[in-house]
Amino acid sequence: MRLHELIAATLPVVGVALAANARPYPPPDSHLQSTNFLDHESYLDSLDDHQWYLDNIPFIDVPDKSLQDVYYYRTSVTKRHLEWAHEGHGWMVTEFIHPVSWASKFQTIPDSAPHHVVELRWLRDPNYVKDLIEQYTRGGVEKLSGISYTHYMHRAMLEHAQATGDVPFLTSQLSGMIAMYNLWNTTIDNSTGLYHRIPLLDAQEYSLPGYLVGGPGESPMQEWNDFGLTAAQGGGNDYALIRDGPETYRPSFNAYMVANARAISTVASLAGNDSLAEAWSDYADDLYSRMEDMLYSDELNFWIDVVEGSNLRCEGRQLIGYFPYRLDVGTNETKLRGLEAGLTSEHLLTEYGPTTLEQDNPYYTEFKNTTNCCVWNGQSWPFSTSVYLGTLARIARDGLSDIITPAFFNQEMSKYTRTNYKDDYLHSTYMDNVFTNFFGIIPSLDDNFVMKPLVPPNSEWSYFMIENLPYHGSLLTLVWDQDGTHYDCGGNNSAGLSLYSNGTLFHHQPHLGPVNATLPFDTAAAAQHLASKPQWQNILANPNVPWAGYPNVSTSWCLNPDGDDCLYPAWKMNDGLLWYDTTPDNRWTNNQSYSPYSVLDLRFARPRKISSLSLAVFADSDRGGVVACPEGLRIADGRDNQTVAFRQPWTDCVPNALNTVFFSDPARRTGPNTTTPMGDDHDEAYTLETDHLQVTLSDRLRYTTAISEIQVWVAPEPGPRYEAEDGLLGAFIGGFQGEAVGMNGSFEAGGVRLGPGGWVELGDVRTQDGEAGRKELNVIGGGEGTVEVQVNWLSNTTVEFAGNGSRSVEMDMLRGGNVVTIFQTGGMPFIDAIVVGE
Repeated sequence: MRLHELIAATLPVVGVALAANARPYPPPDSHLQSTNFLDHESYLDSLDDHQWYLDNIPFIDVPDKSLQDVYYYRTSVTKRHLEWAHEGHGWMVTEFIHPVSWASKFQTIPDSAPHHVVELRWLRDPNYVKDLIEQYTRGGVEKLSGISYTHYMHRAMLEHAQATGDVPFLTSQLSGMIAMYNLWNTTIDNSTGLYHRIPLLDAQEYSLPGYLVGGPGESPMQEWNDFGLTAAQGGGNDYALIRDGPETYRPSFNAYMVANARAISTVASLAGNDSLAEAWSDYADDLYSRMEDMLYSDELNFWIDVVEGSNLRCEGRQLIGYFPYRLDVGTNETKLRGLEAGLTSEHLLTEYGPTTLEQDNPYYTEFKNTTNCCVWNGQSWPFSTSVYLGTLARIARDGLSDIITPAFFNQEMSKYTRTNYKDDYLHSTYMDNVFTNFFGIIPSLDDNFVMKPLVPPNSEWSYFMIENLPYHGSLLTLVWDQDGTHYDCGGNNSAGLSLYSNGTLFHHQPHLGPVNATLPFDTAAAAQHLASKPQWQNILANPNVPWAGYPNVSTSWCLNPDGDDCLYPAWKMNDGLLWYDTTPDNRWTNNQSYSPYSVLDLRFARPRKISSLSLAVFADSDRGGVVACPEGLRIADGRDNQTVAFRQPWTDCVPNALNTVFFSDPARRTGPNTTTPMGDDHDEAYTLETDHLQVTLSDRLRYTTAISEIQVWVAPEPGPRYEAEDGLLGAFIGGFQGEAVGMNGSFEAGGVRLGPGGWVELGDVRTQDGEAGRKELNVIGGGEGTVEVQVNWLSNTTVEFAGNGSRSVEMDMLRGGNVVTIFQTGGMPFIDAIVVGE
């Protein structure tokens, strides 16, 4: 069986969306002219919710069907891991499809977050990545949960800007980038000046240091299976230490910190702060010098781990030794020769990709009698392989090696493709490897488009197309057609490589080779035009479910066969997570209900202006299941039962897709069976102001109904007043949304009341002109007590209430959306709203 056939056979079983459907909000890049040389729908046959892909992904067409199929599969993995976190906080990207206890705020995990940034920068909606970035620079991910996993987030932010061209967004993150970096000062060893972390928290379980100290008395491991003679019994292995590893100076972590410091230096320079830029550049150079002195093995000519404290040198090649070069750290010829030396079948190369530890190391253990996950010593670890490929591509495209050649890169990329066809785990990059490594696109902040492709020779690859790739506020289409006969480009067919921007041809060359072409538009203006588009808000999502609070969804039925636990609870419809897989599930269903219809109640903390409702309808009837699109739909104002949408039968329901239903004016209805208008014209929809919507779904004959998510999208409210009840309530109990945080506050009429340890957080709070500056922030509230007001987790001040009223404080606000968190510090204060002054 060929790989692309295997992929088709092993893709998660989901129902196929039958057609594109109405959007809940206009795509932010809808002003751009796209090309339509490819039949986009034909690439989506095995995927759900086609409209999302049509709006969001660049389409590729290549001779290698395995690479092509895995590319589209990996876009579906990305889609599964997009979480709408909360109104004002926007999008988040998860690593695990279901919430896990060790994740940070909104389920982001720092080690994979930079991978997500560079991967999702190639999606057409820029908000996915910008929201994620600002949760780190302004949302306090690492301040709230504490530093955990190492990362190259600062460098990823710079790489994001190189693709989007949005320099003002990048420079507006500078203060947050510095604060993030300085959180890691606690991991610096004063004597060496290097950063240390256990390998587990470097996303590298079962690394070499653990084996070297995991035996009796922190000696080397004697043998893998010691028949239960644990270290605690005075003999045998300490398996926890083998897995986690000791505190270690690692070339990966320290390379991250060098690259992150250099990124801060670059951003400071872009912001016009030359002295700050120089200081961070000097710090990066000094850190690299220390790193090179201590972590480079002259004997191996390779980067190695050194155990902190004992300074035990872990002589052995690990795949993390390829990380620095990917980050432009340690790129001289000597180190390049060292990278070459590990690329043999005796060392790191295997059939399915590089091992994490070279195979001739005595502690290399390919197989283990344990079912614990993440046993990377011996297995290919995609998190690392995706970084390794970035290093190979940088060397191969510049012709720096007789070993790391384009052919060698293609060999390793092909292996990586073979390991990426299932499991829906977003721990690595793939799209970015395709675009920046394989096709050789080299993003930069200037007005040129640079490309050094590593695709196979013309005899194997006589054609390929990348269509509607977002770049610097434009949509680029790249067409390679060796003889000009493979593609129909609307009369512009010609042999060679053709580049289009927003549908207009701007570069052509007869041969497939390096490209350095001036972009035919004002890139700064284009990027800012795209960035200026308002971001619509889903006001129904609530990360506090299932614990408590608003907004919430309840139903008239829930399946609980044991009379206790509800198997498919209603809160899954507004948890911000959306996918259509049978397993793992993320849906509510009325399966086994005794009634042919179900009622869903949607409640908000205050009346909101709403003109549509979007239902993600799950169905499995096409694969022998019992769930299908509902037969009918009614949406009503829950306060007076006035119908604003009615479909019976609901003939245009698209299974396994987001179905947006626009409202119509109850006063203008001509009969009970009138349906609402279809289309994307949001201006024609009726707007209802309510705090309660009621949705009635009637089952299709012989089938049941299931909903994966309900979304209510509204245009953003520009301020200057921000209502406290629109904020996120929480309390510092455990971690945030990993372990249950609980709530120590309550929604009261017109606001929230905070109890001990409680807080309320409002995202996307803007100055009236959207620019940075010191502004007056009026906190409207009452009751008896004190609160601490914090902006972007960077500065704070205390406010005291004694009865009703408002208190004004001056706070430093940043360009764009700010995060305002109000902490209870005494009493039971009531918070009504905040108002940003001029």
